[in-house]
Amino acid sequence: MRGRDGGRQRPDELLTLLRQAGARILATVRGTPGLLLFSLLLGVALWVFVTEEENPTRTDVFPVPISVRAVNVGQSLAVANQLEFIDVRIAAPEDRWEQLTSDNFRAFVDLNGLEAREQNVPVRVEVQGISGVRVLETVPATVLVNLEGVLQKEVPVRTRSVGTLPLGYELEETVPETRVVTVSGPESLVELVQEAVADLNVTGLTVAVTQSVNLVPRGVGGGEIRGVRLEPPSMAVQIDIRQSILRRTIPLEMAVFGEPAPGYRVISVTISPPTLSVRGDIGTLQQFDAIVLPGIDITGARENVLRDVTPALPAGTTTAGVRLVRVIVSIAAVDGSVRISVAPQALGLPDGWTARFDVVAVEVSLQGPQPLLNALLADDVRVTIDVSSLSIGTHEVELSVELPDGLTATSVQPAPVSVTLTIS
Repeated sequence: MRGRDGGRQRPDELLTLLRQAGARILATVRGTPGLLLFSLLLGVALWVFVTEEENPTRTDVFPVPISVRAVNVGQSLAVANQLEFIDVRIAAPEDRWEQLTSDNFRAFVDLNGLEAREQNVPVRVEVQGISGVRVLETVPATVLVNLEGVLQKEVPVRTRSVGTLPLGYELEETVPETRVVTVSGPESLVELVQEAVADLNVTGLTVAVTQSVNLVPRGVGGGEIRGVRLEPPSMAVQIDIRQSILRRTIPLEMAVFGEPAPGYRVISVTISPPTLSVRGDIGTLQQFDAIVLPGIDITGARENVLRDVTPALPAGTTTAGVRLVRVIVSIAAVDGSVRISVAPQALGLPDGWTARFDVVAVEVSLQGPQPLLNALLADDVRVTIDVSSLSIGTHEVELSVELPDGLTATSVQPAPVSVTLTIS
C-alpha cells in the first residue's frame, strides 16, 4: 500500500514545483516589464540575423523588361502610342529570385481623369503570386502616354491567299462571312486603317474548305496598324478550289498499214517513249484513253522501218519535253520449206571412166526464209559425190548438198545411194 501511495505522490510533487516556478517567472516579468520587451526584441533580431545568414536578401534589377498596361482609360479616350517596357529594381530573398517570372509583375499607368494629350504618367508595379518581394524603383519612373479621342469606322474585308496550291488546282473564290468590319481606337490610328485582311493558308488544298482566320488591320501599302481593335476580330471564310489542270500518263498507239514484201511479215512495233505525260483540264483528259500517232506505210518492206513522228495532241492538252517519238516496225522474212528433186553428180571422175547411180534423182528438203525459197532456181542446188578416190566397181556413198546462203537441207532421200564405176 505504501509503495502505491509513493508512486502517486511523485507526479503531484512535480506538478506543484512547475506551478511554483511559473509563478516566480510571472512575478519577475510583472515587476520588470522592460526586461520582457528587451527579450522580445533580442529574439526578433536573432531571427533576422539567422535568416539573413541562411537566405540573404538580394537587391538587383529583374533581368526581363516588363510591359506596361494602361488602366482606367476614359470611355471616350484611347491610348494612341505603344507604351514602352520598363526595368524593375527589386529586393527579395535569394530563394525567391529563382522562382520569379515576368508574370509576377503587373506594371501599369493609371489614366483616371487624364485628358486627351501627350503626357508622362508615373508607372506603378504590383507583385503578385509570390511573397517577400519588394519593388524599389522602376526605370524609367514615368512613360509617355498619348491619349486621343476614340474613333470608329467601317472598313472592307479583303482575303489574301498564302501558300501554294497543288499542280492542277486553282483558287476559284473566297467568301468572307461579312464584307465589312468595324475598326475602333485612337483617332490618328483609325484614320490610317484602309482594310481588314484575312490571310488564308491554301497550301495543299484540293477541295473547298472553311477556315476561321484572324483579321489584321492594314493601311496603305499593306502595313499592319497596331493599337486599334477590329469587331469582329476574326471570321469564317469559305475557300472554293477548282481543279483546272491535271496530269495524266497516256499510252501511245501506232497504226501500221500496207503489207511487207512477199515472204516477209511484221514482227513487232516499238514506240519510244511508249507513253506521254499530258496536262489538261479534267473534261478533256477524260475524252481519250490513248494518243494515236500518224500511221506508217510498210508496203513492200523487206527490212525494219524506222520513223521519227510528232505526236498529235488532243486540243486543250500540252506535254513537256517530248517533241518526237521514235517508231520501229520490225520486219522479218517468213520461214518456209520446199522439196526439190536433184540429179546427183559425180566429181573427180577420171578420164574414160563412167559413173552410173542407182537412182535418177534424189529428193532434197530445204528450209529457210520464204523469199530465198521463192527465188530458188534448179541450178542453185547441187547434190554431188567425190569419186576420185574410188575404184572400179559399185560403191554405196553419202551425198553432199550445196545450197545458197541462208538455206538449210533438212533431209536427202534416198541416202546413201549406190554408184557403179566402169571404164568405157
